[in-house]
Order: sequence, then structure tokens, then C-alpha cells
Amino acid sequence: MKKFFVVLLVLASILVIGCGQQAAVPAPAAEAAPVAAAPAAPTFSVNDFARGYMAGLANNNNIVAPAAVLTELREGKAPFIVDIRQSDVYGEAHLQGAINLPWSTPAMWESLEYLPTDQKVYVHCYTGQTAGQFIVMAKMAGIDAVSISSGWNLGISKVEGYEALTETTPNVLNTSTSNGVSDAVVTIVQEYFADMATRNGTPFANNMLSEETAKSILDAKDQGVQFVSMRRPADFAAGHIETAVNVPFNGDMWEGTALLPTDKALVSYCYSGQTCNQGIALLRLLGYDAYSIQFGMGTATTAPRGWANKGFPVVASN
Repeated sequence: MKKFFVVLLVLASILVIGCGQQAAVPAPAAEAAPVAAAPAAPTFSVNDFARGYMAGLANNNNIVAPAAVLTELREGKAPFIVDIRQSDVYGEAHLQGAINLPWSTPAMWESLEYLPTDQKVYVHCYTGQTAGQFIVMAKMAGIDAVSISSGWNLGISKVEGYEALTETTPNVLNTSTSNGVSDAVVTIVQEYFADMATRNGTPFANNMLSEETAKSILDAKDQGVQFVSMRRPADFAAGHIETAVNVPFNGDMWEGTALLPTDKALVSYCYSGQTCNQGIALLRLLGYDAYSIQFGMGTATTAPRGWANKGFPVVASN
């Protein structure tokens, strides 16, 4: 009986203790917060850009007459002008309001994000050659860039009264607002000029070569070179550089581009070198080793420069 009583006391103690405490319940495991996927880096298709550029070529071939730009200045329309001549020359005289992005300097890619995308951008160099390459880079950044025909030396400075529309005070590019150009495009442009710089001091600087250098290549019958005419088919038939193939600079250029050899250097030419510099910029972006003959076949404006103006031979074909 005494033992039973002791057992009861023990059981009662256990019950009292049990009622006075709640058993610890393990906290539910916290759910891991969903990890947001890193945003994909913006991509840029050079192929799509080049194809669209060629297909969308307007009748003006992205070139505007200098007189048209000067008229806008006279009328107070404040056109956006980019002068890519060297800074010392720009400082001597430039069009009113023009900003300076010297050719083949970091300004070529560092300034792309600050150029306007809501108005036309007029670009000029000395004779319209290198401006052709730069407007291709600008269009990759979504900028409606066009080249001023024949540049400063052969175009702007030949317009009567142009002096009254010039100044010497430098203009500063507004860098307060970015146009949102992708890093991918900026990198492509930077690499384009870095590659071009490897040919500084050679006959192929600025991705161009003189008429005399082209003639020596033709005379040497260099099998590693393909001459390419970017002139209209009728003009090609009337007279072209021997061995040249015709890939006209027009809306159908993409189809002709696909037929060009990838294992040869392409020595290309047009009329004055202006459209050809656009063409070789596109070809180089596509991986071709392309160059432009300075001043092309030659025109009255470029005389005495240009292949035909120098009396170099041409052949005709049907």
C-alpha cells in the first residue's frame, strides 16, 4: 500500500510538471528566398545590323549636300554637326555649333552614348572618306547619322559664303543624358578602331590605300587580293579595274556580299570613296579584310585624285 502511494505521488508530480510546460515545437524551416535570375547581357547581332543597313540604303546613300546643312544654319535651325577632323584643325575654324570628335581617338566610342537619337546628326571629315566609316558606327548606336558630302576641304569650304557660318570657339558635347547605347555596341566600335590602329604607319592606315598602292597590287597580280567595285552595274560595265567584281552599294548589296571571298583582302572602290568607306566598314564588321581606294574611280570634284583621274587603266565588259 505504501509503495502504491509512492507511485501515485510520482505520477502526480509528472502530470503537474507536464501541465505547467509546453513542449518545445521546432520552428518551421524558413523558405529560401527565390533568387532572381541575373539579367541577360544585351546582345547585338552584327549580321542583322549589316543586313538591315544594306537593305535600308536610301537614294542619298546616307550622304547630304553641304549646301543643305549650311542652309539650316542660316535659317537658325541648329543642326547637330559632328566634326571628326583633328582638334587643331577644328580649332582653326568649324561650323557653328559643331562638336569635335577627332577621328580614331577614344572620342569615337566614348561619345556615342551622348549623341542624340531624336534628330539627324551630320558628320564630316576632310573629304568625306573617314566620315563614311564613322556614320556606320553611329548607326549601330541607333543614331541617325549621315555624312556631309566631300567633307570640309572639297565640300563645305566650296559653298559660297560658308565663312560667315563658322566659328573658332569649341563646343562641348552635353554628357548629362545617355541615349542608352549598349555596352556591346561600344565594345564593337572600340575593337574596330583598335584593329585599325594596328595598320598605322602602313599604306593601309585608316582602312584605306592610295590609288598608287592599289595600282602596284594590281600590277603584281597578287592572288591574295580581290578588287571590288561598289559602283552601279552600268558604270561597272563601261569601265572598271581589271579583275574587279561588281557588288553595287545599294539595297541588294547583302546578296553580293555573300559571294565575296573570305580568304582574300578586298580592295574596294566607288566613285569618290565616300560610299565605299561605308561599304568597307560593314564588310570589316562582318569579318572581311576590306579596304577602300582613296577617292575611288574619281569624279570631277575629286580631280586630279581618283583611279581614272590619274589615268590608270580600266577595262569594259558587257
